[in-house]
Amino acid sequence: MLALYLSLVAYASMTPFNFRIDTPLMPWEWLLAPVPKYIPIFDVVTNVIGYLPFGFLMIFALYSIVTRWPALLATVLLGAIFSGFLESFQTYLPTRIPSPIDWYSNMLGVLIGALFALPLSPQWLSGNKAERAREAIFGNHQGFFLLMILCPLAQIYPQNAWLGMGDLGLSITRISPYWTLPLDNASQEILITSLATLSIGTLFLYGIRKSSSPLKIIGILLCIMVIIKFFISQFQFGQTGASSWWSLSVLIGLIVGYILTFLAHFLSKKSQWTLSLMALLSLMILVNVLPNNPYFHNLLEQLPQGKMMHVNGLFGWISIVWPLLAICLLLKNRKANLQ
Repeated sequence: MLALYLSLVAYASMTPFNFRIDTPLMPWEWLLAPVPKYIPIFDVVTNVIGYLPFGFLMIFALYSIVTRWPALLATVLLGAIFSGFLESFQTYLPTRIPSPIDWYSNMLGVLIGALFALPLSPQWLSGNKAERAREAIFGNHQGFFLLMILCPLAQIYPQNAWLGMGDLGLSITRISPYWTLPLDNASQEILITSLATLSIGTLFLYGIRKSSSPLKIIGILLCIMVIIKFFISQFQFGQTGASSWWSLSVLIGLIVGYILTFLAHFLSKKSQWTLSLMALLSLMILVNVLPNNPYFHNLLEQLPQGKMMHVNGLFGWISIVWPLLAICLLLKNRKANLQ
């Protein structure tokens, strides 16, 4: 978990990777930079929150080596080194500005996260009731649990149609012009949302044990995805955020997709596996072939570039790879003994 987190933070900190090594600045000069006259509170809070998991996870990662207060000091030191290296790399990125304020904020986040983890033991992460409940739902096939965690995150970045994951954004694959198709924008949204809901539903029908009420878990997951998308879109686009993705077509697609998932609940695990794989492949084909929503590009232009621009890019990649990860997981667990 710590390694995955470090990779994500490094990606978000160094995108778009347009390094220019011919800059006259030295990589440590940002440490001597004067304090800015204006310090955006949003940036400080984001940096603090972004490094909370570092401190929390590092305490457990160091548990076999050091514990308690030595672990706290080691965690803060490692957090300062890791964050400092990333800030120094940003010296060579024309679109990024290294700042000592960001570094201080990151270290504060590391400290707070470590203080939360310090009273706990590694048994808190494994062997507790939550862990046993997860094993009871997914058994030894924890990949389905990880995909369930990533699924709401894959909806944060704006999509051509909500739940339209796997869109590679290649114009060469698009059908054009739009009006030569029998599908209008509303029917296209219904089709994609229904198929995506069925894909998600059948994937977890296959991965969740029947004794764990999979339909209820899938319904809760869909509700969480709607709630997260609503609040994130309000943050991204203000009062008009919900109108950027929610519509009657999306609601119809969700209902149709969940009804199809309910019917698939009565199928065998083998049939659910086949249906999920076919639905995922069909979803990827449709989102890359059907024309873009005429308002989609306008929506991307309205996406605030100053707030979490690079984190948004990370969520965009999660949206692209989620169906591919789901397909790989299905192929890997084709003959798994799921009850």
